[in-house]
Order: sequence, then C-alpha cells, then structure tokens
Amino acid sequence: MIKTKRIIQEQLGNIKDLKIKTIDMDTTQSNEVLIEVHCCGVSFADILAYEGNYQDTPKVPFTAGLEVSGVVKDVGDNVKKFKNGDEVIALTLWGGFSEYVNVNEKFVLKKSKNIPHDIGSSMIINYGTALYTIFERLKCKKNDRVMILGASGGIGIASIELLKAIGCKVIAVASSKDKLDECSKYGADELILRKKNSNLKVELKSSLKENVDAVIDNIGGKDTLDSLSFLKWEGSIVPMGFASGKIAEIPANLVLLKNISIVGVFWGPFAKGNKSFNLDSISMINDFYDKKLIKISKPKLYDIKNFMDAFDSIKKRESIGKISLYTSKYLK
Repeated sequence: MIKTKRIIQEQLGNIKDLKIKTIDMDTTQSNEVLIEVHCCGVSFADILAYEGNYQDTPKVPFTAGLEVSGVVKDVGDNVKKFKNGDEVIALTLWGGFSEYVNVNEKFVLKKSKNIPHDIGSSMIINYGTALYTIFERLKCKKNDRVMILGASGGIGIASIELLKAIGCKVIAVASSKDKLDECSKYGADELILRKKNSNLKVELKSSLKENVDAVIDNIGGKDTLDSLSFLKWEGSIVPMGFASGKIAEIPANLVLLKNISIVGVFWGPFAKGNKSFNLDSISMINDFYDKKLIKISKPKLYDIKNFMDAFDSIKKRESIGKISLYTSKYLK
C-alpha cells in the first residue's frame, strides 16, 4: 500500500487550518494513471476551494491542487497510452497537493523531455486556458492588437507568449514596473503602468497608441468598463478573472454602439458543457516549446512544507507569474 502526504482541509474555511497528513493511496482504477508528483501548480482557485468559496464546493476532507508534473508509477488495466516511467503533466480535478495522485487518463499528457517538471506544473491551466481563449474563442490572427489587463499573472504571461507566437501585437497593463518588466521579457510590445488608485481610462488615453481588437481582462470591476472605450469596431472582451474582487455589470448600450462581443471562456473538465474535453487539446504547447516559439515562464518554487508562504503570496497579490510547490521527489 502506497502512502502519500497531502495538504488536507478537514473543514472548509480558514486556510490557516490546513495540515499536511500522511494517508493511504486509493487503488488505481482501470482508467487511471498513478503519478508520482514532482511539482504542483498553485492557483487562486485552490485557495478559494479550501475556503469554501469555489463555484463547486468540494466535500471534506479535501486536498486542492489542479495541475501536476511527475512520473507514471502505475497504470490501470484499460490504460494503453502510458507506461511506468513516462514523464507526464496532468489536470487532477483536485488532489494535486500530494506526493502521489491518481488521474483519469483523459487528463494526462506526456510532456516534452525538454520541459522540466517545475515548468510542466505551471503550464496546463494557464497555457491551456490562454490557448483556448486565443485560438478557439477569440480566433486571433497575425497583427491583431490585444490588450491584457493584469498581464503579469500566470494567464497573462501565457497569453503574451501565445499571441506573440502567432504574430499579434500585445499591450500589457500591470500595476508595477517589476510586473511590466516581466511582461516585456515574454514579448509584450507596449507596456502600460496602472498606477495605484488611478483611473484606467485616463491611463489608456495617455499611453495607448491605438485601439485594440480584443481585451483579455483578468481584473474585472471598473477596469472592465474603462477598457471598453478602447476596443475597435466589432472588438471583443474576455472577462477572464476578477482580481479586483468585483464583477463588472456591462451596460448593453456600450455593447450595441460598437458591435462589441463579450466572449466567455471556461476551459477544462470543470466546464460542464465540455463533455469531450481531454488534454490532447493542448499538445501543441509541447511543440511551441520545442520550437522555441514560447519560453513558458518558470514558476517561483516553494517546498510543499512551506505551502502557506505560497498561498499568502497569491492572496496578497504579491506574486508575479506562476507559483508551484515541489515535493521530496523533485530533483532541483
């Protein structure tokens, strides 16, 4: 019987109540892959879930963690695509903050040998969501101008890289010079500093060179409304996240006047209408990386024993790019 350490919440609420516990692993089912976790990506959704504020409230005891990179240690009887020793990335549907995790084979993908485990753990949600947004929902093409609000976060950096890979012009908006420097490193063409307590519309009027074809909005609230004025005719906005803590109520007349499209993006198996989802949809990210079209931002790493430091960094909006936890299996 394999034992695994996990970050467990016995009662949803305060993340200060989280504990690392050692438990017995469940038996690997016929369609599952047992993964020895080397690194696990951390997202705001993990914290919301532990606090009981995620859209689908999990049952307790509960372990968060949605994306991992590691090595296959066992496969179920019906699994044909993977074997012991394969290096893989996986979307875990929770449970990733562990040393071992069982994952349905649909949500497992062999990773490029050129991608280290720390980067592998940070690419699935951010780059998968960005890829789906850019290629499937916005259908971006070469020379499109795309503005990203909250551009230094994980999805922001992923969006910059993928947009540049297909020849778009990227305008990055972020709240500090350090964050904008990070955006520049990954290819952003124009950098706009969103000063604290300033009005985004005023900032954009003075800094934006010309209007944009699309806005990827990770901030929400008033910034969503302010950005609409800078869309071109028939432009699109994607409400990707709400880091401001506020959800904008977009007036229908603004949508009407410019033929604006509000584009929804809910990627992955949590999207209940997406019955055919599997990780093959993001295999091109391996190809982009191998061809050096994207770098994939290296996450800031925390020992899994120091998980609260990682969670605090995200809650306080101090993090730049992605954060990952590493286990004792990870060879730095």
